[in-house]
Amino acid sequence: MATETLAMPKRELRDWIRGRSVSAVGKMASMSREQFQDVVESFGARYANGVGLGIGLLVVGQKQWPLTRDGTLFALLRKARLLKLREHACTVVMSESRFLGELGLDAYRQHTNQLYSVETLTEILDVSRERLRAWVLAGLIEPARVEHGVMFFEFQQVSAAKQLSELIQCGITVGRLRKSLEQLRVWLPEAQQPLERLSVLQDGGKLLVRLEQGDLSELDGQLRLDFSDEPTAPTMRLVPGPRTAGDWFEQGIEQEQFGYLAEAAESYRQALLVGGPDAQICFDLAGVLSQLGQKERACERYRQATEINNDFADAWNNLGMTLAELGQHDEACACFGRALAVNPNDARAHYNLADTLDDMGRTSEAAPHWKAYLSQDGQSQWAAHARRRLG
Repeated sequence: MATETLAMPKRELRDWIRGRSVSAVGKMASMSREQFQDVVESFGARYANGVGLGIGLLVVGQKQWPLTRDGTLFALLRKARLLKLREHACTVVMSESRFLGELGLDAYRQHTNQLYSVETLTEILDVSRERLRAWVLAGLIEPARVEHGVMFFEFQQVSAAKQLSELIQCGITVGRLRKSLEQLRVWLPEAQQPLERLSVLQDGGKLLVRLEQGDLSELDGQLRLDFSDEPTAPTMRLVPGPRTAGDWFEQGIEQEQFGYLAEAAESYRQALLVGGPDAQICFDLAGVLSQLGQKERACERYRQATEINNDFADAWNNLGMTLAELGQHDEACACFGRALAVNPNDARAHYNLADTLDDMGRTSEAAPHWKAYLSQDGQSQWAAHARRRLG
């Protein structure tokens, strides 16, 4: 089963999400995950964990920037991005602040816009007053308001500066962070500001920033002598290839996007060699192998993904589809059943199971799954196919 492209909602969000599945990634600034679930269900939507082809809306929490310790996007965001690149998935991604604003939840939204004094931030973020002042001088952060000489900041802005500086000090390159934030900016315009901050971060063993007066300073405010005006010998800029599993994974995604399937498969294999077993990378490798016509090898990788993560519904789904293409219909039905055991509302699994049962002549068993699919989709071309099968 393919998926239809879904644009950003044109009507009010409260109407658009009714009946759709809504998930979240990252820490919420305005509420707990349990409260988020209550809010979602109060608008007639279904709360869901994770990201898949059936997710209508993915909300990005604003407690911190959704970056891992190796500087890449959270796994759920990488998966959402991959689904859009490969399968034109219909998931809409938006920030927590926009989600609250469009639903008129001003009481919650105030938490995402709350201002903090220097004193409060030093305690919350465990940074010194001197470092906060150095960040202000360097242009990494700027006060949202200044009253009688007292600076007040948005929490997310300062938290992002702290997170970026810590990642770079741990050896994550500016290039890696810039790439992650550029990917994030597709969905969250708020990522533009951290991108601008990265332009003043220089990795020369220590983080240095250029002050407005032209001096160089470390992030703790300590000034450094600058000998950059002295003549230097010409240098050749060498561009290293992928080093980490994350680098190989990102390269594979880009190669797959532009149709270099054999190269993408090799990049995914290298990611597994460098980083060890990973369900998502096995899943992506299986998808490429399937496109290359290597169905048996694709099945092996889908099985590996489900062995690593037994609750990987999309891997069970895709394994079932590939087995069905190989004529192994009973095994395919078992896989669709495993996907539904993980998520009983998985529309794609209901559709694929019904379609396979129909092909096997088991129409009475297929009917409940066609109906389950139609309860979630009543307008697409696949819904029309489901109605025809029901007669």
